[in-house]
Amino acid sequence: MLDTFTGRDGARFEEAVSLAASFACTLDTQESLLDLMFVGAESYCYTAGRGQMQPGSLLEILAGVRASGDRAFHRLHDAVLARRAALSGCILILLAWDELRQALVRALQQSGLPLKVLVVSERDIEAAPGWLHVLAPGKIQEGLARL
Repeated sequence: MLDTFTGRDGARFEEAVSLAASFACTLDTQESLLDLMFVGAESYCYTAGRGQMQPGSLLEILAGVRASGDRAFHRLHDAVLARRAALSGCILILLAWDELRQALVRALQQSGLPLKVLVVSERDIEAAPGWLHVLAPGKIQEGLARL
């Protein structure tokens, strides 16, 4: 799941898109399915693997993703929760750690879904739970190596 809701920080958004692309390239879609979810003009969900599109197609889609600074995060929240029963796990790539994003994570945790929560942020998140991974722009690779 890619958070596209950002203010004016295009660099942080581009880092988040690159991070999503790294997962699209490295996850084994021969044995599993990988859904890419984000919100642009509408809610999107693309699936790669086992008889679906190829991971390279996800990269093409990610190349065209744009920030959605003028839309409400609840649209992504609702889209993810609507697909919750079909998910076996979720990697959330977030651009902030506010109450709306925390509510989404809580809802997914309550369903028992395994999560990897990554926040692309210039600042440390005060009192961040141990399972929350903060990745600094420009240092994403180093942050991923610590996971």
